[in-house]
Amino acid sequence: MRENLKSFTLLYAEDDESIQIEMLEYFSSYFKEVYVANDGREALEIYKKNKPDVMILDIYMPHISGLELTKIVRENDYKTKIVLITAFSKNSVLLEAINLDINYYITKPVTLQNIKEMLNKIALDLSRSSSIIVEFKNNLSFNITSKKLFNHNEEIKLSKKESDLLELFCKNINKSIKIEDIMAYCWSDINSEVSFESVKSLVSGLRKKLPKDCISNIYGVGYILNNN
Repeated sequence: MRENLKSFTLLYAEDDESIQIEMLEYFSSYFKEVYVANDGREALEIYKKNKPDVMILDIYMPHISGLELTKIVRENDYKTKIVLITAFSKNSVLLEAINLDINYYITKPVTLQNIKEMLNKIALDLSRSSSIIVEFKNNLSFNITSKKLFNHNEEIKLSKKESDLLELFCKNINKSIKIEDIMAYCWSDINSEVSFESVKSLVSGLRKKLPKDCISNIYGVGYILNNN
């Protein structure tokens, strides 16, 4: 199953430096890239910037707990696989975690065997979902998981923002999307100022790579992806 994770990214949040160093080497042998956070606040910023495929979080972290971070992520994102690691097995804590729609949890002390079993399950989940394809006219298709656009088997290059925008559209086909939502989804730096012209330019660039009239303007609101 290890090879199945080589095309995916991981965010690992752990405030214990000794554990972090040990696990980083192990996780790096599985994933394409591993982002490391020392606390919940840093993990949230990394998540917004990089949109990892998998998140492994200590349930109790400084600034923002694993539970709180999961709650924030799950407000708009049900695709990212989330694993919580906890030193406690209290029913109330685990019930709250399950209600937040986590994918797995592991109780401490964590062993490499526990981690391996969990990663095998995640690899299987990701491989099953990786075939989520949105078909367009003119033989175009978009793989939502890999965020790649194809004409037959030939990839059409997208910028990161274009692939993020097309992912957002494909998750909301035939639904209007506000300009503000596009800003929040495609621009990771929450402190940067994004103009309407920047959004307009991004949409215009993506339009050129999709069938004609695929993306329509919704006056006073934003845009809609039509794919009937």
